[in-house]
Formats: sequence, C-alpha cells, structure tokens
Amino acid sequence: MRKLIQSLVLLFLAGGALAQSDVQYTHFTFNKLAYNPGYTGAKGAFDALALYRNQWSGIDGAPRTIHVNAHTPFAGKRNGMGIMLTSDEIGIVNTNAAEMSYAYRIKLGESSTLSLGMSGRFEQLRIKWSEADAIDPDDPEIPQGDVTEFHANFGTGAYFRGKNYYFGLSMPRLLKSGLYLDRSGKRDNPRTTYVMGGFSTVLTSNIDLMPSVLLSYNPAAPVDLDVNATFLFKKIFWVGGSYRLGDSFDALSGIEFGNGMRLGVAVDITQSELKKPTNGSWEIMMGYTFKCKSCEVSHLRFF
Repeated sequence: MRKLIQSLVLLFLAGGALAQSDVQYTHFTFNKLAYNPGYTGAKGAFDALALYRNQWSGIDGAPRTIHVNAHTPFAGKRNGMGIMLTSDEIGIVNTNAAEMSYAYRIKLGESSTLSLGMSGRFEQLRIKWSEADAIDPDDPEIPQGDVTEFHANFGTGAYFRGKNYYFGLSMPRLLKSGLYLDRSGKRDNPRTTYVMGGFSTVLTSNIDLMPSVLLSYNPAAPVDLDVNATFLFKKIFWVGGSYRLGDSFDALSGIEFGNGMRLGVAVDITQSELKKPTNGSWEIMMGYTFKCKSCEVSHLRFF
C-alpha cells in the first residue's frame, strides 16, 4: 500500500488534482511549443526537440516525463505546423498525449510578428491498479483491473516576437475533459492559462543576457511562476539559473554546435517540503534546428 499512498500524495502535491494534466519543464525557455501553439513555426526553420525529465529523484512513484516535438514554417513562412508527443508517468498513473498545432503569422513591422495558433490533442490516461503494492490485495476500495480512458482536447495561443523580445498568452487545453479528477472525485480539468515573456540584451561583445518568465494559472492549483536568467557566451555556450515559486532553485547549462544541434542539462534543487525525501529533479534536452539561408529570425536559438 505504501507505493499507492506515495503515488496519490505526489499527485495531490503536483497541483491539487488526482491526475495532473500539466507537465512542468525547467527548459521552458527552449520548449515554448509545449505551452503555446502560437509558437508553431516561430523559429523560421524546421526545429526538433527531445526532452526527458526526472522529477523528485529518489521518491518511489515520482513523475517521469518524455517529450518530443517538431515544428516548421511553410507557405512563405506565413504558416507553421507542428507535432508533439508526451508520455508522463506518476506512480501507477500514465498519461500519453499526441498533439498537432498550427499557427498563422502576421507581420506587424520590419522585425515584429504576431502568431495566432491552435492545437488539437488526443489524450490517453491509464491507471495501472494491477501494479499497486497493496497490503490487502482484496481491499474493495482498490479496483482489480487497469483503467484506460481516451479524450480529445483543443488549445489556442498568441505569440508576439519583436527584434529582441517576445510575449505569449495561451490556453493549451480549452475543454474541461473528464480525463482528470479533482480532490472531491469530480471529473473535471480546470483550464490552465500561460503567460510567457523574455528579452535579450548585449552585455559585452561575447556575452548576452536573456531573462525570461513563465506564469501559469489554474483555478485548482497554486499560481506557478518560473523566473530565469541565462547568459549566452559567444552565441554558443549558455549558463543560467531559475527560480520556481515555492518549489526550487534551478541551474541550466548547454551548448549549441555549428551544425544546429544543441544539448542541455538542468538540475532542480527542491525547496519545498519534499526536499528531505528527494535528491531534487533533473532534465536533459537535445534539439536540432535545420539551418537555411533565408531564415530571418533574430536569436534563432531562443526566440
């Protein structure tokens, strides 16, 4: 029963829901598509990313997430299309999602664009009751078989990019899907709204400073706020730090190679009540941006 109890406690702590629908990423600056369909095609070239997150390492049943996405502009770069695949596991609960996104870009000036995006999402939730480590296997409160459910959802978002700054507003899941349960057991999924923003400024000829923020609001959970500051050295190597409100201090580092490949790693130092049983969280990221002669995007690696 210990494993089951730990799993349920983690689910409540993850955001006040019996099955948390929103996954958090310390690499949010590099993974905007996961939060905002309006970002689709915004890099001006075909871009792909793969990310693995191990949250609250050392706790049995803690969240594990695999996420991959790819997106590209097309039709004169006025349009963008993308795809995302996510697998998130918390204890005996596994959520898989496949998502397609589209964005239309409106040029507002010499170096400013507004992108309006939408997405369609297919979700699968599976609760593996057969793997519950129960003291009493015949406990009538524990279902005897696995439970699997399927649901569809839709999202929308807007993304504005200037020469050296950006701003985004999105709601990736508009429908109150029956895929998730609140604390009272009611089938409901309150919508999460995301606000993101950031800019780039030159400190020296070899160093750029790139601050960014990500705010998320869900009526069923505390407000989440991630604040990041990243230093980019010679447009190749970066080192940064983040603070996640009430949760952790994070360190990030990575490198982008001349062929467009980038590698990154992040470590979260937990500051919440979970800091005693856990060793923290960590992520690894690998991405690739296909270079092209007509790419007009400033700060291609980040914006």
